Parts: sequence; C-alpha cells; structure tokens
Amino acid sequence: MKLILPEENINDIDPVFGEVISRYTQGEAIEDGVLVLVGYAGPEKVIFTRTLFEQGFEDPIKRLVLVNKGIEMLQAKDNEDSSTMRLRVIEKNKIWVIWNQGEGITFLTLCG
Repeated sequence: MKLILPEENINDIDPVFGEVISRYTQGEAIEDGVLVLVGYAGPEKVIFTRTLFEQGFEDPIKRLVLVNKGIEMLQAKDNEDSSTMRLRVIEKNKIWVIWNQGEGITFLTLCG
C-alpha cells in the first residue's frame, strides 16, 4: 500500500531516503513538547530534547554550563563537519549536541 500525499508533496524527494511520506517539523515538536526551546545563542535557536531537559537541565545555571560547553565544542573543526551540520559528543553514550543550518543547536540524550 502506498501513502497518497497532498498534491504539493507528490514530487518531494529526499536525496538520501527517496520519497518523503511524512514530515514532523521542529516547530511541531516544540509545540508538542518533544523539544524545548530554551533560548538563543545569537541568531541560533537553542533546543533541548524533553528527555534531556528533564534530567536536571530545568536549572538555568546547569543548562547554561552545558550550552556553553556545547557551543565551544561546535566551534572546533572536525573532519566530519559539513557546511550545514556539525555533531559533537559532550558525554559519551549520554549527551550530544548538533548544529543544523537553519534549525539551530540541539542538545539531546537517549530516551528511557
């Protein structure tokens, strides 16, 4: 069975994954509470996953320390960086930070 998309999305093709059958935007995830917009670093949105936010990062001081560390790590060059994305491991197997052009800086952890 093939999902029929609205007319404007029929030709929506991702170069890696092929035909897009559904989208869940960052804005929708913020509205739903899956992501938490915690502020801005210059023009960049700073976002935490709800799971990470609830692991003590409701505390603005603790959150600021992590955000500053993540931004510092993102500023260092890495061979795997692209012009539109950077990923850093802040704490192995626990906390990551991603910068995506146009989406901002997202801090995340594993669920559960």
